[in-house]
Amino acid sequence: MSGLSSLGMQIMSWLRLWIACSILFPLVAGACDKVDRQRCKDQIGELVSYRTAAIERAFGDFTAAVMPEKIAIKFVGPADTEYKRFSRKVAYDLAHETLIIPRYLLSARIPKPLRASGSYWPFYQNELYRQTFPIISAVDNAIWGAYLQEAAQVRGLSWPHANCGSVDLGERLPCEMLVEGISEHLTAARTPLFNSNRLDRIWPQDFASFSERVWRKDDPRYIEVQRYGGWMLVKPLFDEFGIPRVLVYLAQTPFVVEQNDLESSALRYQIRARESLETEVGNKLIQTAEAESLRGTAD
Repeated sequence: MSGLSSLGMQIMSWLRLWIACSILFPLVAGACDKVDRQRCKDQIGELVSYRTAAIERAFGDFTAAVMPEKIAIKFVGPADTEYKRFSRKVAYDLAHETLIIPRYLLSARIPKPLRASGSYWPFYQNELYRQTFPIISAVDNAIWGAYLQEAAQVRGLSWPHANCGSVDLGERLPCEMLVEGISEHLTAARTPLFNSNRLDRIWPQDFASFSERVWRKDDPRYIEVQRYGGWMLVKPLFDEFGIPRVLVYLAQTPFVVEQNDLESSALRYQIRARESLETEVGNKLIQTAEAESLRGTAD
C-alpha cells in the first residue's frame, strides 16, 4: 500500500467544516486497531480536519491565499526519506504540499469521541490532556507550520527564517524571538509571568555587550530574551490585527537587530508592521467599496 493516503485534504472544506459544540468531559483516550491500518489512517485524517477547523474557530479565518487548495497526507516509515528528513515528527513538506505523518503515530492515543478535538484551547489548558494526547500538539504544530511556510515562500523566504540556524547569536536570537513569540501565543492558555518593566533585560539596548556575556542557549538570560522578548514583540500586533494576518506578516518579515539596540529594533519592527497591516486593511476596504459600487451599477 502506498504511504500516501488516498484521502485528499481539501483545505477550504476543512476550514468551512461545522463541528457541533461538545463538552470535553468525560474524554476517553483510544488507540486505533493496528489490524485495520487504513481505518487508522482515516482517523488521523479526520483528526487533522478537526484540528484545522478548531484553529479557525479559535483564531479566525485562515482561508488566506497563501494556502494551497489541496494538501495530501503521507504516512512514512524508517525506509522513507521524509522519516529521517523531518526527524520522525509530524511536519509539512512545502515542496510537495503534503503533511508528513510517521506511521508509528497510527497507534497513538486519540480523543474519543473524535469530534471533541474540534475545540482548540482545552488541549492546552489541561495538563492531563497534553500528556494523554501529544498527537494533538504535533498535528497543530504541523498545521501552523504549513501556514507559516506557505506565507514565507511568497517572499522567497523559508520558515523558520534562515537566521535561526546561524552560529552568530546576533542573528540567531532575534530570529528565535519571533518563533518563540508566535509559539507562546498559539499554545499558552495564560499570559507568562514576568516583569515586563525590565526592558533592559528583555530587550537589551547594548546587544553587543549582552552577546559577550550571554552566549549559551540554556542561559536563563538568553531564554528570557528569547521567550519574553519574543512575546512582547508580537503581542501588540496580534491584539490589534488578529492572529491570521499578523502571522503572514511575521513569516514574510524577518526580525533583526539594528544599530546594536534590541529595544529600538523591536519598536521599529512593530511600527513597520502596523503601517503595513493598516495599509492592507485600507486597500481591502477600497476593493470592497469598488466591488459594491460595481454591483450597484449592474443592478
